[in-house]
Amino acid sequence: MEEQDTLDNNLQRMLLRISHLYFTKIYQQMDGIGIHPGQIPIIKLLGYKGELSQKEISQSLHIKPPTVAVSIKRLEKSGLIERKPDARDQRVTRVSLTEKGYHIYRTAMKQIQNNEKILFQGFTESEKCLFARFFKQIEENLERLPVDDTIKTDFMCGKE
Repeated sequence: MEEQDTLDNNLQRMLLRISHLYFTKIYQQMDGIGIHPGQIPIIKLLGYKGELSQKEISQSLHIKPPTVAVSIKRLEKSGLIERKPDARDQRVTRVSLTEKGYHIYRTAMKQIQNNEKILFQGFTESEKCLFARFFKQIEENLERLPVDDTIKTDFMCGKE
């Protein structure tokens, strides 16, 4: 049992290390391009789909509307997106990439593709398929992780 606990701990440590290293590198790359990594999903979605409403962006990316509103405001301030009224419903605002936004989109997507080639260099196609299955399983398992206030309460009360 103790051996399994050590293995699990090492796997979690490796996952955390990989995640931290990945996000550190991505942050540096995207900063060099002129965007924040958190903006990539919206830029990617708009680059792929074209014009969307904030509600459609929120629903597509599973992001809360206020978070989308803040990101849209920042992207607009940076000159990467523009807003205009919907042709059919003036109450709806459509969001789309500007020419500068499309340039950033193409640059970021190229960088992401290059990153993937480097990340999985030396792996066979079947190993990549296994990774995909493992990552999907980890993602599903993460969704089941409890978020429980009793953990915080117990810790704060000195119970460990």
